Amino acid sequence: MKGDWLGKFRRERRGRARVRRAAWRLEQAERERAWALVVARAEGLSVRMTAEAAGLSPSRVHQLTKDAEVDALGELRAAGWPAPEDPEGSDDEELSGRASIAERLVDEVGWIRQCADWIDHLDHESYPPAANLRPETDFPDRANVVVDFARVSAILRRIAFDVDELARARNVDDLTGARVGDDPRAERRRRLVEPDLAYAEFTRRKNLPWHSTRQGEAAWDAYQAERHHRSETNQDPYTVYNPFRPGPA
Repeated sequence: MKGDWLGKFRRERRGRARVRRAAWRLEQAERERAWALVVARAEGLSVRMTAEAAGLSPSRVHQLTKDAEVDALGELRAAGWPAPEDPEGSDDEELSGRASIAERLVDEVGWIRQCADWIDHLDHESYPPAANLRPETDFPDRANVVVDFARVSAILRRIAFDVDELARARNVDDLTGARVGDDPRAERRRRLVEPDLAYAEFTRRKNLPWHSTRQGEAAWDAYQAERHHRSETNQDPYTVYNPFRPGPA
């Protein structure tokens, strides 16, 4: 009898704690939604587009944003809720720019969701999705690569490594592996598990011959042009050093 009573007490305690936690999360999520709606309207997004993105009616958007303030973000953070983005932020902000473990974890959660969307696409569509190797700040320039199951698997393994590092770190200064520096382009490629393009891999992928001096010169120019397109280098692909190009007589 005593064991039954104790078990019931523990279940009730866990149940109350779970409900309180869910209620707190709902309150913070509603506050975050109001902030996001206000920011979207302040940045010029129409009521119709905002309502469609939020899954609400335009009248409900008006109601939620009528008395809200843009500084609701400060209220979120004061309440302990790690806001996933700032009004001036970017999804492609490099990891070295994220100042807390919570921000890093939110970023990794976003990539896990992206991987889930890619898997759904690969499972239901006859064509693979594409991912852009360039950050948002490079718009309209793009460098798209095909996303297949091998890439998704590699990204998930990269996330597992980063999350393991986050779990071991007491603060951001303890993190060493999950960063490339202050180059958002390099960071974007790292997140998509896309190392700098190698010449041998490029010629194999493009099936380019390079066994003669003339073929090698053209292949190297094409290789440098692709690196420039992927924003791995800022040098002019057709004037940079070419080991196959004959030197001056």
